[in-house]
Amino acid sequence: MIVRGRFVGDAPYFAAHLRSAYFQGLVWFLADTGASRTTLLDRDVRLLGISADALEPAPLPIVGIGGSVRSFLVRDVEITLASDEDHVVLRQDLWVVQHDLERLPPEEVSRILRIPSVFGRDLINRFHFACDYGSGIVQLERL
Repeated sequence: MIVRGRFVGDAPYFAAHLRSAYFQGLVWFLADTGASRTTLLDRDVRLLGISADALEPAPLPIVGIGGSVRSFLVRDVEITLASDEDHVVLRQDLWVVQHDLERLPPEEVSRILRIPSVFGRDLINRFHFACDYGSGIVQLERL
């Protein structure tokens, strides 16, 4: 089974439908082999309407280029990827990052809300990942 993504500019993305007891919706994830965990960021948390009730404090902070941020878990999320044959359905906990947007200047908030959610190695490594910008190929093949 092959899951096809697409390039947005020069960055590889995959669409995934997420469903949990608290929310459901479509998210475009940046394929990020530098990220150890698949993580929802502020913009998608807002778009999905994820409430604080769905969030559990994560056992570890997430550290990225901008430093440490508040991190949470959403338990038992169904992640559905459309494939060439049918659908690939995965279940796992998802990490959530939340910046303290109330304490930041508007230009910083605007910048943070442009940062995409990331599809990390915890999911990418379940597949053969092909990314060839010149050929326009972004795909996951089930191992």
